[in-house]
Amino acid sequence: MLYSSFRIREMELKNRWIMLAMHTGFAEDNEISEREFAFYEARAKGGAAGITLTLAVNEAGGLKGMHQIGNLSLQSLKELAERLHQYDCKLIVQLFHCGRNESLENHEDRPLVAPSPVPSPIFKAEPKEMSEKALTETIEAFAFAGGVCKSAGVDAIEISASAGYLLSEFLSPITNLRTDAYGYGTNQGMNFPLEVIHAVRENVGGLPVILKVSGAQMMEGGYELEDTISFCRLASKYIDCVTVTGGWHESPIDQISYYVSKGAYAPFAGAIRKYTGLPVIACNRIHDGETAERLLEESLCDLVGTARAFLADPQFANRVEQKELFLPCQGCNRCITSVLKGQEIWCGFNPEVGQEYFENQRRKIATRKEVVVVGGGPAGMEAAKKSAERGFMTTLITEESSLGGQFILAAKPPKKDGISEYVAYMEETLKNLGVQIIFGQKCDGDFLLSKKPYFTVIATGSQPSSPAIKGIENGIFANDILSGKVSLPPQSEEGQIVIIGGGVVGLETVAFIKETDHERKIKIIEAKTTFGKDLGALSRPLISQLRANGVQLMADTTADALETGKVFISIGEQKFFLQGDAILLATGAKASEYADLTMPLMDERLSYALVGDAENLGDGGDAIKSAYELFKRLYLA
Repeated sequence: MLYSSFRIREMELKNRWIMLAMHTGFAEDNEISEREFAFYEARAKGGAAGITLTLAVNEAGGLKGMHQIGNLSLQSLKELAERLHQYDCKLIVQLFHCGRNESLENHEDRPLVAPSPVPSPIFKAEPKEMSEKALTETIEAFAFAGGVCKSAGVDAIEISASAGYLLSEFLSPITNLRTDAYGYGTNQGMNFPLEVIHAVRENVGGLPVILKVSGAQMMEGGYELEDTISFCRLASKYIDCVTVTGGWHESPIDQISYYVSKGAYAPFAGAIRKYTGLPVIACNRIHDGETAERLLEESLCDLVGTARAFLADPQFANRVEQKELFLPCQGCNRCITSVLKGQEIWCGFNPEVGQEYFENQRRKIATRKEVVVVGGGPAGMEAAKKSAERGFMTTLITEESSLGGQFILAAKPPKKDGISEYVAYMEETLKNLGVQIIFGQKCDGDFLLSKKPYFTVIATGSQPSSPAIKGIENGIFANDILSGKVSLPPQSEEGQIVIIGGGVVGLETVAFIKETDHERKIKIIEAKTTFGKDLGALSRPLISQLRANGVQLMADTTADALETGKVFISIGEQKFFLQGDAILLATGAKASEYADLTMPLMDERLSYALVGDAENLGDGGDAIKSAYELFKRLYLA
């Protein structure tokens, strides 16, 4: 079913893949730029049946770096439609208003507006309650935007009423405290969104109109699935299809990260499909062909929507159809985190997002010059890929027996197996590019001087660091547990494992241990007041899971000294000790030594660069970006 056609009114879609709306932050002026054209065109070439562009309906409704319909050049919107049509891809424009869901700083000090002055738990700022005049003008802005899109040759309109943005705020008793005709007490707050939808329909005629909703708010006291079904049924006389996501961005239940099972919220779409009779587009964590096909076969949807699968790999749909490896979305949330911060969107595993126009201009050189990449981790793999794509004879050398580096360990904790798929994709890509890979050999100065490469990339990564604690030799590095180099001793009757360090390595090592040893008693100590700061929003579901599994987390706790089976700690001025069957160290990392490589290169005046952790310590996404940026800023010819 996935690659069969589907019709919404007069719009014929060549397959069931819809690239969902995502805010890129790329807009800079009143025209769609060549950079944006290239970004969307790459995904159209990649097999999407429809691509959704988000446009703000007025100045108050736009996010930083988002085009506003009133200022956007009609000709550039026409051109985008025409460019997509070359690949039998339809242009869907989402009409958007952020409501309260934006920071005042990124909103350029314009007041945020909402049904009621209830601050967002994400952005904190109190919005201004919309007056009757503002409500009327907003309805007119949505209708006008729809008319502009129709004039520009857009294929369908999508109206955003999901995720905590303006229209969905009217549907919630949490955010809509009004007492007038648009209050929640009157028709459950549906009147204003319905008037918007009606006005858009009046202005676009027979153009397909899609409504985007959250299946439920997923917040205590918020609206439920039954309420969403009622809303969609009332809207059904004006709309042709419904895009169904999970909850709101601020919902305590995770929405789009790797903690969400594949296609987990598709049953929302199935229920709306069943009780409205409308075709639906299912969303949330649909990043592979098997999941998409399953949802279609189970009649939970008619079309499958994904944004981040196309973000990670522009050729996603074509590669799924041809059963080729593709660069998989990891659900790492780097993209949504950057957007919520008012930054341009980026992908932690595809550094070429937003660089498509630049890449199209970069010619492949004809040369026999050689580039040597030292290290087979994320930075080394990316460096070898870009080197080969630029036309260099490329050799990657690693002392490991396989590619991946730290990613081999990063894939071990629960729900992180997608990283192994990324490594497999990169290995296949390097093979197809003709990169020579030397496994199981430590690179040294003699090797480099024997080759005298045109350019050398040092991607030697990092290794665990030991804090200056008395008796630290009594600890075991957490990485050695993940790699299987060291096994945990049996749990004693009164014993436990003590982990020093509550960052990503410590937390995920505990999750790894708990997956196979459910009864193991574990305590994590952290000197800072919070755990998982380097994980961002992903720390919340992980910490909740660990606590539910009986793991004890001790913040503001300093490890003073270690002895066999003991950790001496300080909590404020109080001194204690903890007994431990094993003491694990998750206390940070340091760059691996590389002077034995760089010194001979400098002596011979051979060019080199550091990337990844060798340049600056960071996570895998930082390492990949570092390697890409090297080949972006240097024209090595």
